[in-house]
Amino acid sequence: MNQLPYKTWGEPLDEQPIYFAHANAYPPGSYQPIIDALKAKRQVVSYLQRPLWQPTPEPDSLKTWHQLADDVIEFFDQNKLRDVVAVGHSLGSVTAFMAAQKRPDLIKALVMIEPVALPWFFCWLTRVFPRTVKKRVAIINKALNRPNRFESQQAAFDFHRKPRAFKRISDDNLWHYINAGVTKKGDEYCLTYPREWEARVYATATYFRGQLLSSKLPVLGMRGVYSDTIDAGFWQKWQQNLNHKLVDFPESGHLLPLENPAGVIEHMLPFVEQHLL
Repeated sequence: MNQLPYKTWGEPLDEQPIYFAHANAYPPGSYQPIIDALKAKRQVVSYLQRPLWQPTPEPDSLKTWHQLADDVIEFFDQNKLRDVVAVGHSLGSVTAFMAAQKRPDLIKALVMIEPVALPWFFCWLTRVFPRTVKKRVAIINKALNRPNRFESQQAAFDFHRKPRAFKRISDDNLWHYINAGVTKKGDEYCLTYPREWEARVYATATYFRGQLLSSKLPVLGMRGVYSDTIDAGFWQKWQQNLNHKLVDFPESGHLLPLENPAGVIEHMLPFVEQHLL
């Protein structure tokens, strides 16, 4: 495999960097306040998932999220990363967790912000549904039909300022997403992360709840109470894993790290500092 793409922030040190794993449809720069807080402790490195590769692979090449976890393992091996403290949001936290399950030498502690921990039945349905039916699933349909071209960055910001999903995100934090998530191509601004790939990730949702409940990896889990990826029943069950510390955020949803970066940082940094020692 060719060298996998990544971004770094901060000065390289002799110690291992902190690994940051971005979500489906949200390039790493979307999380600038969190990355800034982490880089004050160590250099931060963020592998760019398949949808951000150039040239971009065909979305249909993805069959399961285990492929994405294997990419993370390949990235760690290419860059000789071992015993790293990792922070991830949504899909990024899941792929980091799956990689750590397969290769425990890679990640020694993990912050999982709003991991996509969907029920087995939903994951099974996304596999057995024919393509025409999958496209009617709300979250897949919404991804496929979102605008992917804008006449300016301001137009992209104005569009994203309206949807309910972004209502709890401040203007400043929304601009972090726009600056990372929209790229100038010719006279237009296009989604950096292709919408077809966003939909494909949703359509290949992979079950991993059982591993999460039995994992001995030190984990700090975070959930917004309006989460649509961690239901309340599973959240209660997850708390039975005494290796994991879980934190609820009462005014947030799935986009927790963009909605409340200060709250995430407040809980994240002590955990990260503890495991960097």
